[in-house]
Amino acid sequence: MNNREGKPAVLVVEDDPALLHLIELVLAGGGFDVEPAGNAADGLARVRRRQGGFDLAIVDIVMPRVSGLDLAGDLDREFPNLKILYISGFVGSLAAQALARRSPDRVLLKPFSDQDLLHRVRALIGVPQPEGKGQTTGGGTLG
Repeated sequence: MNNREGKPAVLVVEDDPALLHLIELVLAGGGFDVEPAGNAADGLARVRRRQGGFDLAIVDIVMPRVSGLDLAGDLDREFPNLKILYISGFVGSLAAQALARRSPDRVLLKPFSDQDLLHRVRALIGVPQPEGKGQTTGGGTLG
């Protein structure tokens, strides 16, 4: 855990402000310390400020200026132990398809439910799944 309070720390890089806020709410309600970033440059700066102190980065694949794949490459070079979960609303994207084939557990296609997001994040970080449903936003769909 990379947080002083013992909560797993998650960076979320998403260019859609409404979706970024929803993901932040779901993860915070699920017991995570969430740091939101609206673009790749901001996300990279936040990881550098915390010297890689995140358990997971959630990165939108398709973003303006710098793509999520380019950001992930930078993160992997500088912080090779940082786990990355890719999210994408472009199912037809060749990058999303290739990632989903190679590492299906590391890609979450939009729209996804809050429970799908929490389950995937917990699995990647190694946090036990809670018993019972415990939905944080009423089981809504994100993305």
